[in-house]
Amino acid sequence: MTRQLDNVRILVADDQGDVARTLCRPLHKAGARLRFAPDGQAALQEVAARPFDLILIDMKMPPDEWGGLWLLQQLQNGGWRIPSLVLSGEGSKQQVIEALRLEAADWVVKDDAGSELLERCVRILTDRLDESLDLASNILPTPLAHRFAKYTRTTDPDKRVAEGLHTLESVFRFAAVLGMSSTPPSPLGGVTPDRLAAPSMGTWFSVCTALASIPGAGDDFTRMFSWLAPERSDHQSVQAFISVRNALAHGRSAPTPDQAMRIDILLRRFAHRAVSSWRSELAIPMSMTFDGAQYAVDLMNLRGVGKPVPSRLLTQVPVITGQAFLVSNHAAPLPLSPWLLTHMEPASGLVRCLQFDGLQRTRGGLTPDTPFKYAQMDEGEEAPTVSHPQATWQTVAQWFTA
Repeated sequence: MTRQLDNVRILVADDQGDVARTLCRPLHKAGARLRFAPDGQAALQEVAARPFDLILIDMKMPPDEWGGLWLLQQLQNGGWRIPSLVLSGEGSKQQVIEALRLEAADWVVKDDAGSELLERCVRILTDRLDESLDLASNILPTPLAHRFAKYTRTTDPDKRVAEGLHTLESVFRFAAVLGMSSTPPSPLGGVTPDRLAAPSMGTWFSVCTALASIPGAGDDFTRMFSWLAPERSDHQSVQAFISVRNALAHGRSAPTPDQAMRIDILLRRFAHRAVSSWRSELAIPMSMTFDGAQYAVDLMNLRGVGKPVPSRLLTQVPVITGQAFLVSNHAAPLPLSPWLLTHMEPASGLVRCLQFDGLQRTRGGLTPDTPFKYAQMDEGEEAPTVSHPQATWQTVAQWFTA
């Protein structure tokens, strides 16, 4: 029997640890994975370190007198959108109003938490998961947004399972692109050159698990992969979908209602965590100027399934115009080429994203100059051939040498 909060990850920020654990017993019994922080500063560090689906915030805790408001303000300033529920005591009505202004989803009086907390948490999470797929289609980087949009539109039960598995594979692939762009090359345990030369869904998952074990793996990759599998113990449940995909692809079985439900839950939970915690932009620099102190870069942000969104970036580091970067406030722009390339359609202004999809096989086998293959991430007409000077086997080979 599935419990109401099975595997839901909840952060509880409260300086009265014993009281908080008592109040949260119904959540634990309902299957929630709870983590406790004694103050706002510690809670902010927890949010930066691991994924959470919901935050419970005590209003009256450090820092200062109303640390709950401080934490909500820091979350808002930092671009976090994790839903929060405020725990208030007597005489804090004005602070509750301020918390709701700072986008807290709901509030519960501590004295009533024993009878109300579970129901309120379930309601907040149900609402967020219900809207998660649409939000993913509008907010996430374009390569992921297209897949989530297609999954959302698919209504035939069998086709929806197949499309859900394609969407999951696109998450593996995009996470791998982030990881290979941001992690110093190191041997990928469990992945052979032949597998990466013709990658499957299982290959992408193996690449992600191998990257996750490398010290110094990129933060954005680590965060994205954790939205699918926060702990190593979660890897097996995610990997099980690869077996489902293989069985369906080879006609050994037909999709079942249980498989449809499980893939939908996984995708919605990933989408919820991604929308709540994604704070970077996939962008193309269009022009750049230097004033002697810093570079001003005009960007086109590739967000959602629509046209690119113009923006501007000030940076100390020059970038190459026309190539894809990951841009954020907490790190220097990260070049994603040659693993992800883009092509702008002159007539429509739409940008096509093409991701590494193996190597072009020849009779002579792999040579240093064997070029990359690319797969387009949208449903438009076939994208034109793109290339990059580093898009060769020589770049891939770095991941297989000590």
